[in-house]
Amino acid sequence: MTFAYLRCKYRILRFYANVNGFRKIVTFFLRFYVMVWYNKENPAKRVNEMNIGEKIKRIRQHRRMTQKELGELVDLSANRIAQYEMGYRVPKKPLLNQIAEALRVSPLALSDGGNGPANDILEQLFWLDEEQPGVIKLVPTERGTARYNANPNLALHYDNNDNWPPRSPVAMWFDDTILDDFLKDWAAVQKKLYAGEITQAEYFEWKIMWPENSGSLLLLKN
Repeated sequence: MTFAYLRCKYRILRFYANVNGFRKIVTFFLRFYVMVWYNKENPAKRVNEMNIGEKIKRIRQHRRMTQKELGELVDLSANRIAQYEMGYRVPKKPLLNQIAEALRVSPLALSDGGNGPANDILEQLFWLDEEQPGVIKLVPTERGTARYNANPNLALHYDNNDNWPPRSPVAMWFDDTILDDFLKDWAAVQKKLYAGEITQAEYFEWKIMWPENSGSLLLLKN
């Protein structure tokens, strides 16, 4: 085997390596273009996938962790974590559970659904409250003497103050004992937030740890 032969083979291998590298670059941009086009054509799917990445990013930042630190806990690179957070990739449920464990949060906090109607509704409300702080107002009620079913034109009355919007809001309730109990817990925690008894970070911590830190653990069994 002569030196000239080895040198020729080296040049051939280097050529293929360069071609392969170029091919990887082209493949990356093609995948990126397809992702952008797909998200544009499927806005509902885009929102669902991006929400997962946003959840991971927000909770990671809440934990004051870097992408590298989170990646090391789940045997992934920082680049892969970044891809998940940007929505370029979507982790499957087993990996989501690992990430949730690494972030020390309830698996429901990173879930994209499929955990029962009650759990899914509450998680959606949690993140809506996080995306638009103050959009959800929880107010405990007290039973009065009037019967709603006996008078279909009856309206619920409230004491006007600065906490209510200029227009009268519409009330909605869930005919579910466990769900109702949890909403009462949430209302109590939200009241502490508005009263300055807990910080915004502590409020967020309570939401991402639910239901481990709530008395409504039975929701997991729904």
